[in-house]
Formats: sequence, C-alpha cells, structure tokens
Amino acid sequence: MARRNEALLRWFRQTGWTQRELARAVTRLGQARGYNVAPDSSRVRRWLEGERPRQPVPELLAALFSERLGRPVGPEDLGLGSGAPPGGELGWDQRGLVTALQDFTRSDLMIKRRDVLGTTAALATGAVLENRLRGWLDPVRADAAPAASAGRIGTAEIAEIEAATRTFWTWDAKVGGGLYREAVVGQLKAMTDLLEHAYPEQIGRRLFRSTADLARLAGWMSHDVGLQGTAQRYFTFALHCAKRAGDQRLGVEVLSRMARQMVHVGKPREALSLVALARRGAGARIAEAEQAMLGTCEAWAWAALGDAGRVDRAVGTAQERFSRAVAGDAPSWLGYFDQAGLSGMAGLSYRTLAEGDPGLAGRAEPHIDAALRLRNRDAYARSNLFDLISLLGVRIVQGEHAEAERMVRRVLPVTGRISSTRTVDRIRPLARRARADAARSTDAARLAESLDGLLAV
Repeated sequence: MARRNEALLRWFRQTGWTQRELARAVTRLGQARGYNVAPDSSRVRRWLEGERPRQPVPELLAALFSERLGRPVGPEDLGLGSGAPPGGELGWDQRGLVTALQDFTRSDLMIKRRDVLGTTAALATGAVLENRLRGWLDPVRADAAPAASAGRIGTAEIAEIEAATRTFWTWDAKVGGGLYREAVVGQLKAMTDLLEHAYPEQIGRRLFRSTADLARLAGWMSHDVGLQGTAQRYFTFALHCAKRAGDQRLGVEVLSRMARQMVHVGKPREALSLVALARRGAGARIAEAEQAMLGTCEAWAWAALGDAGRVDRAVGTAQERFSRAVAGDAPSWLGYFDQAGLSGMAGLSYRTLAEGDPGLAGRAEPHIDAALRLRNRDAYARSNLFDLISLLGVRIVQGEHAEAERMVRRVLPVTGRISSTRTVDRIRPLARRARADAARSTDAARLAESLDGLLAV
C-alpha cells in the first residue's frame, strides 16, 4: 500500500479546494494545454493517499497550486518530482537538483503576483531548515549525470553568462530587486536546461558555479521584494549548486545572505545557526574579509536579540579581521563588502540595539556616518538609502523629531527610485515609534505624518 503523500496533502489543505474542485481544475488546465486528462475526486483522493500521477499531472498541479497560493510551487514541493525524496524535500543528488530547479523556476515565471509581497509563511525554520541544509557538510556524492547527451557550450559561453550575471548584480545594487527579478529567474531557467546535459568535469563545475551565482541573485532579489519563502528556496538551490561546483566559499556567501534574511524577518537565532553552519562548512578556507562579513551578520543577529556585549564583540572581531584582509585573497563576488559595507552593518547593528535601549543610539552614529561618507552612492544606491534610514532611526530614538522630519525629506526622493520592499520594512517600525511619541510632541506628530507619507509612496 502506498504511503500517504504528506507534502501534497499539506499544500492541498492550504488551497481550500475540495477534491472535486481540484479534479475539475486539473481537467480545465490540462485541456487548455492540449492534454487528455480528466481526473475525478476519487483519483485526487488516491493521489493524496500516495498514488503517483504520471506527467503532465504533476506539472498541472504545480501550476494550479502556484496560481492559487501566489508563490512558486514545483512538483518536487508536492512530492511528485522525479527522484524526489519523501516529503518533497530537495535531495543533494545532481539529477534531483536539476529537475527541482527546472520545476521551481518554471512555476515562478508562470504565477501572477497578486497580494503576495511581505509573506513569510513559507519560510522554513528550526529543525526543518536544519534538515534541509545538513547535507552541505557531507562530501559530494558521485552520481549519474542528468543526461547522456553532450552539452554544446564551453568556457566562452559560460563567461558571457557570468558577465550578464555581474550586470544584474550591478542593477540590483543601484535600483533594487523589483525591476529585474523576473529577468534573472528567466536566465536561471535557461541555465538549468543546460545542466541536463553532460560536460567535462571542469566545464560542469563552472556551469554549476554560474548557476549558483544566478540562484543566489534570484534569492536576494526575491528577498528584496518581500517574497521570503521564494527567496529561501532559491538560496537553497544556490547552496546545492555551489556544492556541486566544489565552491565552499560561494556557499558561505549564500548562507550569509540566508542569515541576513532571517534577521530581517525576525528569526535571529536561525541566523546565528546559519552563520555557524557556514563556518563549519568552509573551515579554514575562507579569507579574513569573509570572516569579517560573517561577523557583521552575527552582530546584527545579536542586536536583534538585545545582547549588547555580544554585538560589541562581534563588531570588534569583524573590524579586526577586516583590518588584516589582504587584497586579492577574497573572491570577486565579495566586492560589495568594503569599509563602507562593514561600517553600514555595524551601524545597523547598534541602531537595532537602540530600539530596546535608546542609550546605545550614540554607538551607531559614527559607523553610519562612515558608511555614508565612504559609500559609492551611485553604484550602491539601495545600501546608501539603508544607511540614511539607520541614521533616521537613531534620530528618532534620541527624540530629535524635528531633525528626523528634515531627514525624511532627504530620504523621500531616493525611496521612490529604489524597487525594494526592504526599505519600507525598515521605515515602518520608525513610523510606529513616531506615532507613539506624537501625543507628547508636535514635532513627533509632524514626523509621523511625514513617515506615513513616505510609506505610501
């Protein structure tokens, strides 16, 4: 007797459909795509009980669930992908990775984005996330290539893909993730199709590394526009691809971004676990600048937990590590983490601490000032905006509402040029604090009104 498909059942319950309604939806979509499929409610019941439907049903179900729930769902998520482990989790074998990435990117490109921004419901945390990432520490298993046919690209073509990815990263830093996210996902989908073929080891590793970088970018852009569950899934794919490429250092970078995402959504302890996992997986192979970057992730997580002593230690260690960094030791993709990046993260950490202890706000200011002075404002417009928001938060915590209101006028024109919901996420608690102070101060009331206007942009 087949074992019940818990993954499919879990997703099915979220849709609110009855078995009959799902059967009819599959029939309608299948006919629209030219397939002769006509399941009834008893067939849907058997799928939930563990029967594995043949294609195209898994693809049809994934498309329907994606549209219904407003986030990408692939056959692998439903426990129906080829080679899917029990429960729909992504395995660390090459064939399962390629199939799952194809399914997920296809679903992501297909769904219509309606009322989905800001959701964190699909985020994996705790033991679920730990189990999902545990294979990062294991040796790469030698398994069969996903296809026998030989690939037709070489180093020149991969170099072009890498150059395009660098351009996308540049655009992300300047204008945020909203404008180009779908283009990046489309490029990633094309990359996964290339991975179906067999390549010489050197080409294959480079192709997986390039795919990891694109998946890392897709995850970061998804995080930037509030698609947190989607972002985490892309980060997970990026980690898997980095492992297939044998690039532990790129995996460290992926885990650091996952850690920052966790602090952003209010899960700082998960962030600390991710940083620890990054260090265990990389061992002594990462450079001082990478260690400093991980230290700033730790500092922000400890700040969210209100532990000033550990923030001091983490920031101090990060500064010391960065001072020992040797030019050329860090990989090229860490170029964003310069002195301005270090200062910006330190400032954000102390500003976060000050939310619980206003007396600590003064510690944030010199770091933020340094970031604003050193940052390339054109190339890193979004990070510069984050620095301004951090300084705005310091002023509000210090009770300098009139100065904060003047700063809002400085932030307002910049905010409209950046396609990033993270900026709104960081402004929203400042607006709440200003509204709480409004009854005691006319300056605070004006500030609250200005911040509400900023959030409405």
